[in-house]
Amino acid sequence: MIGFFIKKAFFDGWDNLYLLAALNGIFLGILLLFLVVPIALAFPIWLSVIMAGFGILLLSIWDVVVTNAMYNIADGKNVHFADIKSAIRRSLKLGSLLGGVNILIVVAIMIAIPFYLGQKAVLGIFIGGLLFWMMILAMLILQYVPAVFAREGGTPRQAFKMALYLFIDNPGFSIFLFFWRILTFVISIFVVLLAPGPAGSSLASAVAVRLRMRKYGYLNDNPGADRHHIPWDDLLQEEKERVGKRTLKGMIFPWKD
Repeated sequence: MIGFFIKKAFFDGWDNLYLLAALNGIFLGILLLFLVVPIALAFPIWLSVIMAGFGILLLSIWDVVVTNAMYNIADGKNVHFADIKSAIRRSLKLGSLLGGVNILIVVAIMIAIPFYLGQKAVLGIFIGGLLFWMMILAMLILQYVPAVFAREGGTPRQAFKMALYLFIDNPGFSIFLFFWRILTFVISIFVVLLAPGPAGSSLASAVAVRLRMRKYGYLNDNPGADRHHIPWDDLLQEEKERVGKRTLKGMIFPWKD
């Protein structure tokens, strides 16, 4: 399943490279305006902090909007400007909640954890370590939330609940997805975050949720099935037909494929 996930995420992104670049341009604009400019122009610390917080909030909202578009791509649909425009309004609530959580994570990573780990007391080191693993756990769960919301709709609470379930039921895959998203972001640095960029990371989560939900459809249709032995080859047959027999060599040298 992981091998096909990588293939689908890659080719879905490749087929929509210009869209990814356009959406990443908004990410980059927010990042520069609210996080980089205040530091570069030496704004007062209080103003820089306020702008950084507002920037994280906007980035979180835009991430929910982008993931909605990415789920459409993972679903084999086209994405139009009207789709993105309509997604903005319904993404405000969840995006704002995620923004608040992301601000807490940033504060914990940049301030709280270094403070406690810098203490010589055993209690301080314990609290710092506990906070560190809590933040990792939070990020493992949160990576599913926008994609679940894009698929299921509903309330933010329902999205968080389903994301938690996905993590608990698929811990190994969740860790893999987390590192895949990090790798996607690192690769993007070489092209100024334009591709695959944050939108590519959102696409990875969208593809992951779409493929994983096949498992629960199968279990729902087969109550007595062994949930530890899922027939992925059969469940993903339709998805494989959509992607086709594409290879990296064929993408670069199509006349040899």
